[in-house]
Amino acid sequence: MQVSVILLAAGLGQRMGAAVNKIWLPLAGKPLLQHSLEFFARAPQVSQIIVVAHAGELAQIERLIADLSAPLCGADINLQGKAGLVVEGGSTRLRSVAAALPYISCTADLVAVHDAARPLLSQADWQAVLAAAAQPEYLGAILAAPVTDTIKLLPKAAVASAPGQLVGPIEGSPPRELLWRALTPQVFAIEPFIEAYSTLDKDFTDDAALLAASVRGQVALVSGSADNIKITTPRDLQLAELILAEKTGGDC
Repeated sequence: MQVSVILLAAGLGQRMGAAVNKIWLPLAGKPLLQHSLEFFARAPQVSQIIVVAHAGELAQIERLIADLSAPLCGADINLQGKAGLVVEGGSTRLRSVAAALPYISCTADLVAVHDAARPLLSQADWQAVLAAAAQPEYLGAILAAPVTDTIKLLPKAAVASAPGQLVGPIEGSPPRELLWRALTPQVFAIEPFIEAYSTLDKDFTDDAALLAASVRGQVALVSGSADNIKITTPRDLQLAELILAEKTGGDC
């Protein structure tokens, strides 16, 4: 099995409030982006990593990849051989994925899309989502975590409001046990993935929604670890530091 990974790093992370793109913020002494690059460099199934970047950061990411081509934690891994491609992203998440499509290896069996802002992907979750995506009855598979809060519906979309502000009447409360939070990576068979993107005519918030709307078939949901958080705010970065320190105990 050969997997091409599309690593999304084109967002600016404005909610982080940092002076730089959040993918460069340090986590356990390494830029966020480096954690995902190292993870997929070590994954034997991964034959290619395509990094989708902001227009002004292509050269900076290429330099990082070159620097990381040295052995990682004692393992002789040629990251540059897997991650030789850095391409400019689009105006939305899905358009950034679409920008990587022309560069996917023709030998790939599966395509995995992962957020560079999720640096805590575990081996167990990676193996589980790969195994599900390889099942012939599914177009692919995504990692997801159950929702733990009670969710409320409004009769119409509401503009984000300040704390304490009246938003509107509650329309309903969907059963919590039916709700899951989509995580990444999201992994798909190459043919339906490319077919779905070839018909892209409106935006979706993730790849699974696009495939469900564009291609006949089902996408599997795999229960993933709640530790696979997306770094969006400074508090997320603090939490990630705690999670990583607990898991690694400071080891490389």
